[in-house]
Amino acid sequence: MAVRNPELPQEFTIHLDGQDYTGVLSRGTIVHEAFHKLLPKEAVSGNRLVFRTEQGDEIYPDNFLGDIDDHLGVRRIVATSTPIPASDGAWRNIGFDHLAITVADRSGARDFLTDVIQMQCVRDDAHLTCLTTGPTTIMLFDAGQAAPLSDGRPSSWHHIGFVVSDLAAAYAHLQKHADRISSDFAMLERDERWSLYFFYRNGETTLMFQFSEVKPEHQGITDPSRSDFSSYLYDYAKKPYGIDWEMAAAQHGVRETAGVQ
Repeated sequence: MAVRNPELPQEFTIHLDGQDYTGVLSRGTIVHEAFHKLLPKEAVSGNRLVFRTEQGDEIYPDNFLGDIDDHLGVRRIVATSTPIPASDGAWRNIGFDHLAITVADRSGARDFLTDVIQMQCVRDDAHLTCLTTGPTTIMLFDAGQAAPLSDGRPSSWHHIGFVVSDLAAAYAHLQKHADRISSDFAMLERDERWSLYFFYRNGETTLMFQFSEVKPEHQGITDPSRSDFSSYLYDYAKKPYGIDWEMAAAQHGVRETAGVQ
């Protein structure tokens, strides 16, 4: 559901350290944009930021101000800002978590990724669409001037590769969707895998995908230093991503139509 009246200006406040920071912002502004516009730079840069209602309910940085008003009856957000403790300790890159892109046709891309790529949709609202296999996630935003935190131009990538359990079965599945993709349907051997490439057109952008089946002798992570890989990852498929506004409204007894004047 799209945020209602996204261009309507309203007065919103972020309360921090005993002080109110108030400004007139459009209802289509997300919290991530609002705190940059309302809070002083020294409260943002180098700090951990947490946002709550005055009752202590969590507010996500990607929530629209209009949705917070409509569903929670809130135009005053309570923030905490604490310094990030710098550390020179060891760290490592665990792995790919998600890829976020802007697309010309978000609903079309959603349907393609669910029907053809067989990803699970765990969020689809005015801000974003989130599709996942669990550890691998693609987030879709609308291209255009209104795309938050973006220049609004459609994104492209060279290709994005997925590992599948049975490439022959995936090949048969792709053939059933030949009207939505283009491919030579050639299965190519590499040292460690078999791969198949195909293309999907969204607006003026062509996106390339790769399905691979890793050969049995190369499957699994055997390096002891990476054996704990999965324990660091978030399972996007375990619940809806973000706030379920209908549930939140029911919990707070706030009608969906409340808050807009």
